Amino acid sequence: MSLFFIFSNCSNNSSEAELRLKKEGQTARLINEPDPEEVQMRDLIQQYDTFIAQKFEALELPGVAYAIVKNGEIVSLRTYGVQQKGKDALIDEHTTFRLASVSKGFAATVAGLLVDQGYMRWDDKVRTHLPNFELRTTAQTDSVTIRHTLSHTTGLKEYSGVSLINKDLSCANVLRGLNRATIEAKPAKVFAYQNAIFSAISEIGKVRTNLSYSNLLDSMIFNPLGMEDASSSYQSMMAHENRAIPHVFSRKTGWSSVDIRKKWYNVGPAAGVNASISDMAIWLQAMLGHRPNVIPKTVLNEIFQPHIPLKKDSKYYETWAPGLSDAYYGLGWRIFNYKKHKIVYHGGFVRGYRPEIGFCPKEDVGIVFLTNASKNELSKVCVHAFFEMYFAPRVSR
Repeated sequence: MSLFFIFSNCSNNSSEAELRLKKEGQTARLINEPDPEEVQMRDLIQQYDTFIAQKFEALELPGVAYAIVKNGEIVSLRTYGVQQKGKDALIDEHTTFRLASVSKGFAATVAGLLVDQGYMRWDDKVRTHLPNFELRTTAQTDSVTIRHTLSHTTGLKEYSGVSLINKDLSCANVLRGLNRATIEAKPAKVFAYQNAIFSAISEIGKVRTNLSYSNLLDSMIFNPLGMEDASSSYQSMMAHENRAIPHVFSRKTGWSSVDIRKKWYNVGPAAGVNASISDMAIWLQAMLGHRPNVIPKTVLNEIFQPHIPLKKDSKYYETWAPGLSDAYYGLGWRIFNYKKHKIVYHGGFVRGYRPEIGFCPKEDVGIVFLTNASKNELSKVCVHAFFEMYFAPRVSR
């Protein structure tokens, strides 16, 4: 395992101490006195790592990696376990994982950059850019906008087109097959999670720029941010030797490795990104507004705006209890009001991978968690646990 802490020097060595006289009636003090916020963050990191380590051991997970960003700095990056059970290769900071639906935040960002660069507008009708786009009714076809697709408010029945995705059809053909999808509401009226129509941005981007979705990710996000291990295809995942092998669990045999599937790479915006924890730490920095030269804050402000409330029976009200008062979906991101703080969040799942990411823009802090284990209790609670610790009452020193 590897561990990195980034903090300013908190040494109290008197030989290194410097005195600064503070005027206006205040007394002199040592300027290298530990900063209270750094001390609290250090304690939080130690508390959180103990929590992760204990859960990792108790659940006998194959591999885990996580990173914490605070005030634009990667203050902790840690990895546990192996790329594959029964093998020696360890998870390290450059081991790639599938991100599953955590990919959706990348899609919204690509869309925002296309808007920012004048290629399209958020409220453009999908059919403006894809003339052959067709839903079951003409009224629905003519009403659905790019904003609707990325906020899961198209009016289609939840998870429409999954059977088409599982047939490994191209994204264009998956979209073409939605002409028979059940319509349950007018656009913008209800939240119904999607993967197929969410991925329309791939085809729109291709029409507007003549670039594939993978090339858009490379040119707009991965390369300018320096996400050196990131990619967005099955072929690139398999070509990366340092990759986390997926695992599934059974009560009889425990965690067993399985093959990396091609499934869901065909809807890249919904589930197609691969990345290491090093990449995702950089991504957190960008999402917290520290790379405005690549991703302008105007783009972040738009995609983090709540668009549609989640139902009160959503599982998140249970998982994030107590403290979650309201939950919404923005553009590619879930937006939570947790203990009166705005948390931007998303999780993901494809067979053998269960990533999580969450951050608080106002506090300038975030956590990202990757694992090569299918559905498990640590993934379920890791982001909530971090913010529960972060916002817990702190004892004055």
